[in-house]
Amino acid sequence: MAKLKTWVLAAGVAALWGSTTYGLAADALEPVVVTATRTAKPASQASASVVTITADEIAKRGATRLEEVLRDAVGVQVVSNGPVGAVATPSIRGATGSQVLVLLDGVRLNSAQLGQFNLSDLPVPLSEIERIEVLRGPASALYGTNALGGVIQIFTRTPQQQPLTQLSWSEGRFNTRDVGFSTSARRGPGRYRLSASRERSDGYRDNSDLEQTIIEGMLGFDLPGGFDLQATASHLDKENGVPGSIEWPSPEARQTDRNTLASVTLSGPVGAVDMTVRGHYDRRRNTYRDPGAFTPADDRHLLKTLGVEAQGEYGFERHSFLFGGDFYKDKLDSTSSGDPEDERWSLFAQYELEATSWATLLTGLRYDVHSDFSNEWSPRAALLLTPTDSTIVRFSASRAFRAPTLNDRFWPDTGWTRGNPDLDPETAWEYEAAVEQQLGERTEVSLAAFRREVRDLIEWTEDGMGVWQPDNVSRARIWGIETGGRVQLHELLAAGANYTYLHPKNRDTGDYLENKIRHQTHLFMEIGPILQTHLRLDGRHLHYYSQPTRRHNSHIVLDAALSRPFMLGDGWELEGKITAKNLLDKDYESTPGYPMPPREIFVELTAYF
Repeated sequence: MAKLKTWVLAAGVAALWGSTTYGLAADALEPVVVTATRTAKPASQASASVVTITADEIAKRGATRLEEVLRDAVGVQVVSNGPVGAVATPSIRGATGSQVLVLLDGVRLNSAQLGQFNLSDLPVPLSEIERIEVLRGPASALYGTNALGGVIQIFTRTPQQQPLTQLSWSEGRFNTRDVGFSTSARRGPGRYRLSASRERSDGYRDNSDLEQTIIEGMLGFDLPGGFDLQATASHLDKENGVPGSIEWPSPEARQTDRNTLASVTLSGPVGAVDMTVRGHYDRRRNTYRDPGAFTPADDRHLLKTLGVEAQGEYGFERHSFLFGGDFYKDKLDSTSSGDPEDERWSLFAQYELEATSWATLLTGLRYDVHSDFSNEWSPRAALLLTPTDSTIVRFSASRAFRAPTLNDRFWPDTGWTRGNPDLDPETAWEYEAAVEQQLGERTEVSLAAFRREVRDLIEWTEDGMGVWQPDNVSRARIWGIETGGRVQLHELLAAGANYTYLHPKNRDTGDYLENKIRHQTHLFMEIGPILQTHLRLDGRHLHYYSQPTRRHNSHIVLDAALSRPFMLGDGWELEGKITAKNLLDKDYESTPGYPMPPREIFVELTAYF
């Protein structure tokens, strides 16, 4: 308990001189967020805790991968198997990867086969991201399954009137190279964006190499009557080695992924209702081969998902209504899991009342119907208070669920493992209280506390006959505290910090949940521009449990990024950047048994014209 008090005190002191790590600069415009309510509104009017990460902040950090962007956000842990291209999944407030929903411009990225989304498989280059919104806390009342712990939504760049083309090249340790191209513009009522990237790396472990190509594009039109039509498509082609853990290496294992995602969105006013209709198709082909394993593997999986969504928004005076529904059909063709398929549909509604100038009440309800297990109700209630122009207080209570995956239900009977078609969804209730406070013109601080009660956790257990299968076996209670801040100390100097404390326990055994952070601290400092040069320093400390009764060694990692633009004339601009990752060359692990990369230095050049 003494250690907890010390950590909270340290975080509180940090918060008194900073705001949320990815918070507002003193002179910045207030960001607009969408994820909290599925409608666009200023962040100060959102009824949930949302962190916004902008493209400018991504660039200043020198991040080259999505997991590097997310891992320093308050309340977020990224669980990685190490090498570039390896499995990396997000955790929000102690949730598993399959309990966190990841969206790309409103389209679900979570796999129906695995439940989670591998952040290494983002089907757009990082340079095409306009912003990322991280919603902390359950959101099944709006999004259904997988949103038990939170939602991460990625928004791609919107083409501007002025055409923009960029070429990028980066080189780093272990023969890591990434080249990219993108172009975008508006032409009358039309707009377009096209980008491509190619990345390769030898990796820092045996059999940890990567080759990856991404191509994506968008085409949109402003239609008569205020309507808008937009089509997007992306393709990821990836091959990488799978080195395994230190204890159980797999020097011959190889994996390939060929994923295609396409969507069409139509939006506009229908009478007094703002309507949005979207259809999307997701095709993922995965191959895993390991001829050197004790039981040689040659697995091939083809997952197809078809989705249709519609929602309407209507408001008058102090009232706002949102209603909608969706339909999804998943079909798997697998050499190991057979050819199962499922269907699900839902209806949802939300009502928001501005009771007074300083109090807003929100209620929401969603009903999900699944072809293979029980239907789920997901209610939510929230209260937003703004007693002063500089103070925001939020209270909320939500129910959420996570549906069993196709692998959970249809894993093949190998004699020692098999799936369980009789699984029930995981369910949870979460309660949250949060406050944000602006201190003068340069400083903002935040504090949130939450408690989550989870039932019917799905875990793989042994049935007494030597056969392992998933079952609804346990309950969990996770409570925690999140605090953070940012301060603009000088026009050339900004600093900030955030801290997360989690107490994740299995209520049936009393053990701590494995691979959940206990303490996570992130500090940063931004200097510049001085002589047009900008420096960013990031440090983070993590301490977590790798086993139910054993603490894993904590670690401190420092990153740095130095950047400078050069104006070349005739509309040309060149930006140079040097990024150091794991600057202190620490030996550490995000997942026990999977070492993270040693010190890496990257040089990047990007031309804009």
